[in-house]
Amino acid sequence: MPECFTRTAGQGPRKSLFIHCSLSSGKSLLPLMEHFSEEMTMVAVDLPGQGKSPMPDTKRDYQNQCVEACIALIEQSGGPQDLVGHSFGATVALRLAALRPDLVRSLVLFEPVYFGLLRDAGHPAYNRMQAEEGAFNDAVEQGDMLKAAELFLTRWGLPGEWERLPEVARTAMSERMWVIPAQHQAIIDDSDIRMRLPELENIACPTLVMRGGDSPEVMSAVTGVISNTLPNGALDVLEGSGHMLPITHAADCAKRMRGFWGM
Repeated sequence: MPECFTRTAGQGPRKSLFIHCSLSSGKSLLPLMEHFSEEMTMVAVDLPGQGKSPMPDTKRDYQNQCVEACIALIEQSGGPQDLVGHSFGATVALRLAALRPDLVRSLVLFEPVYFGLLRDAGHPAYNRMQAEEGAFNDAVEQGDMLKAAELFLTRWGLPGEWERLPEVARTAMSERMWVIPAQHQAIIDDSDIRMRLPELENIACPTLVMRGGDSPEVMSAVTGVISNTLPNGALDVLEGSGHMLPITHAADCAKRMRGFWGM
């Protein structure tokens, strides 16, 4: 698999890897990373097929390829490292910690969209989430990726982001929507490749799980299940923020992270 594009920030002795959300790139996390430039040397990766990174192998599971790419980066620069992940990127960080605990010093997970773990926990939010995503899934199944992009960004993006996008940007986003259904087997479906809830009990590193106080209800459920299952998990809620909290509230998030890391 070709190497992913990366951006490096900071010159401190402590190493960390930042993993972005879907339909984005490592660039989105650079303002957050700036808050640790003296203490840390940080790498922000563009996941396969996102940002400036080459496309993944469409015959292989997408999340697995993302995890493999991140493992390669840590092995190349040396570990263990602090992993910071946002949304889908947080599921990549969590899966990496389960597979290679030797590479992970700590985890900071901003709203990991590991919805399948709600199914494992028998949480009623799983069925409600599936119903809420019905229109999006229908649009994908019908091949209406422009509608799918609108529905996705309205629910998970920045407030009013879709309305502000020019037509050319909307078209470009619709062309990138393949990445969302490509994740489903690994994070939502009852598939053989999805990590199961009991596997979290073996992830011993200190973990900070953060969510926005204004995020969709399902995020309250999934962050609660994850933080309560991890042996050293802690949940922090940033009121007045939503799903994009590490981007919209970078300074507030950095303050919480600094306390978690003891800086």
